[in-house]
Amino acid sequence: MNLQFKARILFGLIASFSLTFQAARADDQTSTYPDRPVTFVVGFSPGSSIDLVARVFGKSLSTTLQQPVVVENKSGAAGNIAAESVATAKPDGYRLLVIANSIAIGPAIYKDLRFNAKKDLAAIAYIGKGPVILKVRKSLHIDNLKELIAYAKAHPGKLNYGSSGIGGTPHMATVLFEQVAGIKLTHIPYKGGAEALSALMSGQVDLLINPLLSDVGSDKVVSIAITGDKRSSLAPTVPTFTELGFPNYDLGVYYGLMSPKAVPDKIKDILNASVNNALDDKDVVETLTDRSGIVLQKMSRQEFQDYLDHDTKLWKDVVAKTNIAPR
Repeated sequence: MNLQFKARILFGLIASFSLTFQAARADDQTSTYPDRPVTFVVGFSPGSSIDLVARVFGKSLSTTLQQPVVVENKSGAAGNIAAESVATAKPDGYRLLVIANSIAIGPAIYKDLRFNAKKDLAAIAYIGKGPVILKVRKSLHIDNLKELIAYAKAHPGKLNYGSSGIGGTPHMATVLFEQVAGIKLTHIPYKGGAEALSALMSGQVDLLINPLLSDVGSDKVVSIAITGDKRSSLAPTVPTFTELGFPNYDLGVYYGLMSPKAVPDKIKDILNASVNNALDDKDVVETLTDRSGIVLQKMSRQEFQDYLDHDTKLWKDVVAKTNIAPR
């Protein structure tokens, strides 16, 4: 037996031992998961609807997982900075991404992303979806959707709207509304949803489409339309877009959890089961459904991935009709 053949055998044994060791180590990590705090990364500022969802679920999951769940706000680029930080994180299940619609919107707008949501991230669990509500500043003296559309058509581009940033859900919800209603508005992006809402309250912008929260009753704002199959119990006097003749404007803000793609399936299954279990938590239901109008729903990992794939295609088609570009 020559030296070259012996070397090949030796290298083969070393490689085999290495793979066996790595597999055993991975199994060991899976069996003890989680044994330290888990981080939820949120791509938007504190006070936003997705931040609320992350904190509510983080509290519930910390009980289920018996480990602290820490929320890290990493805002910028419509959530893409946060998404990249998770896509490139160590795939051990300790750094997870709380997502909204922007995860499906980003690929259509940002052509130079350094990650691929489909290839680098894995769908873990769907949480739920809430309606968006169209609000206008009261001093605009527009009381209903018909008046708003008529004014916008008579004055193209004069009305401006706020958002949490280019490519965020409020921005794209308004872009879709422009397409459905056949109007032209002027976009003014802010650093986050709370800042955009504040701008509306102070009269800096004319209108805003954002997730339904418990602040719909401001005396400085008129809520004129909401998405959904029926009126929300949180805003019973606000008609739906369907009632007002726009059945195709069926948009909502959904939330979910994703991980780095290479996280072991056993850990993904643990997280999926934990999130689905949290959907029955009394505190979660009270805060997210009763106070914020979010309809909670359980999904398998594959069902959630299929949902994301469908939404990604939707926004690709919407963006193709515009000239949106990140700043």
